[in-house]
Amino acid sequence: MTTVPEIPKLPDDEKVVTDFIGTIDPNDLSSLVFPLSKFQQFDEKMPTVVLGYTTGQIGVVVWNLEPGQQNDYHVHPTTEHLHIFIEGECEYTLGDLPPVITRVGDAVMVPAGIPHGIRNIGDKRASYVAIASPGPYEKHRVERPAERNQA
Repeated sequence: MTTVPEIPKLPDDEKVVTDFIGTIDPNDLSSLVFPLSKFQQFDEKMPTVVLGYTTGQIGVVVWNLEPGQQNDYHVHPTTEHLHIFIEGECEYTLGDLPPVITRVGDAVMVPAGIPHGIRNIGDKRASYVAIASPGPYEKHRVERPAERNQA
């Protein structure tokens, strides 16, 4: 049986789905091949993150954004992330760089301490897989570069 880790407090404007924790189990080889689509769950009111694998050396979640929703600009002080886009089109802001458009098949590597934010700018749903390095999960919201420059 897989032990469920303590889930850190996340912002109240993000929906967190924990139903699948433990379904990817390194002790059960048959669970290690799985459809990503089962982690694509959406909420009309808020961005949704579905926790997939949280008990090993990496963390795997799927973020799901309805049109107009975003995973707001934030930073993880101690963990790296790899984001792989599996549906839709998003505006991705990484550090102080101008935003770029990400589409299915695109990936973004986010070093620890680099702010980033993802907005669904399309008229269809968007999803991306987030793979995190080992370490404590911390998420701190920060101002987007354009917002800092306008203040």
